[in-house]
Amino acid sequence: MDINSLKHVVGKANTGETAAIRFFGKITEESAGRFNNEFDFLENAIRPSLIRVLINSEGGSVLHGMSIYSTIRNSTVPTECVIEGMAASMGSVVWAAGDKSFMRDYSILMIHNPFLPAEEGEDMSDMVQAFTKQITTIYRKRFGLKKEHVEAIMNGEAGRDGTFFDSPAAVKAGIIPAGNVLHTSKQLCDKVKNELPEPAKAEEIQLLMSRICMEAPAIDDKNKHSPEISPSLIQIYKNDTMTEENNKSPEYTAVTASLGMKDKFEIGDVVARISELMSVEARLTEAKKELSDAQTVIAGKEAAIRNLQKTNDELGTALDGYKAKEAEEVNAKIEVLIETAVTEGKIDKAAKAQWVEMAASNFQLAESTLASIPAREQITKEIAKDPANIQAATDAAKTAGEKIAEKVSAVIGENFRFKTLR
Repeated sequence: MDINSLKHVVGKANTGETAAIRFFGKITEESAGRFNNEFDFLENAIRPSLIRVLINSEGGSVLHGMSIYSTIRNSTVPTECVIEGMAASMGSVVWAAGDKSFMRDYSILMIHNPFLPAEEGEDMSDMVQAFTKQITTIYRKRFGLKKEHVEAIMNGEAGRDGTFFDSPAAVKAGIIPAGNVLHTSKQLCDKVKNELPEPAKAEEIQLLMSRICMEAPAIDDKNKHSPEISPSLIQIYKNDTMTEENNKSPEYTAVTASLGMKDKFEIGDVVARISELMSVEARLTEAKKELSDAQTVIAGKEAAIRNLQKTNDELGTALDGYKAKEAEEVNAKIEVLIETAVTEGKIDKAAKAQWVEMAASNFQLAESTLASIPAREQITKEIAKDPANIQAATDAAKTAGEKIAEKVSAVIGENFRFKTLR
């Protein structure tokens, strides 16, 4: 590719100077590919100081439009995107890709939700939702708008497809600062307003804007792009009756000092600085909101953690109670087992402590061991069971003397007395 074969590049492109490249018409695979190739050639082969993208497009393919957006957004050379006629649908996303975005005062911006042709069916709804989220994020981040604001613009009023903006409406909506509107002759603005049908369709607007861009005469100095020393394209308006020195009143100097500006500056520099600070303020507001949302989420998680900790403590207390009750039941069970063994004569009472310790260590072993020891015979139980045994035990308990005395008594009687000899 050489400079003479470029179709989109406007005029001559020189290293270290501003180069302009057009994207006019519908976004298709072919048009996007051609534009990307020429843009890459400008960026890497020519190496201008600034690439200015002039846009007049009704939109088209979201997929191929995103390739243009990526090409411009990732440029290593500073970029500006200017709506020369209309930037509608995906064309508005391409316009948002520049480091700075500008509108001519007669141009039109149209933003809406992406969609697929009806004949492609509804099985791609997930892709449409993904594209919608992607484009919403681009508008929100590039223009410093809130998500709800962007969604309202994309949805549009009831019965409408998205939202149309002229330059004043775009400024009022917060999409661009007033300094990013490029002013042209009143005659050209009136021409657009008078010939624009109402209501207008995107195709009709595109045709009108294409024709006006071709018919428009050379724009005077006031309406030209900014010179190389001011690539931001912000227009500087001066009062012919006042000199630059007269404009720099003490109050004006104080304002510029508060903006962090040094001795050498112009009105355009002040406007650019204010626009920059407004953009930073919008991003700061969005960052504060995101921080607040994050803090709310963190507070909710901390509350959930505290609730879980409280529940854990309650469960721990309940578990300690269950363990204590279980220990009491085990001790009672051991006491019954060992005391029964003592009562049955299986173990001595003096060894009770050792058996209690064994049962506490291994209850099943102590239980099975005591079960294998036979109980000692107890005479008192045997006596209690059989009256004959009572008599036998009583007889066995008598002494031999008692038995002799009983036999004597049986022979001679209990009152027998020997007579004394006289």
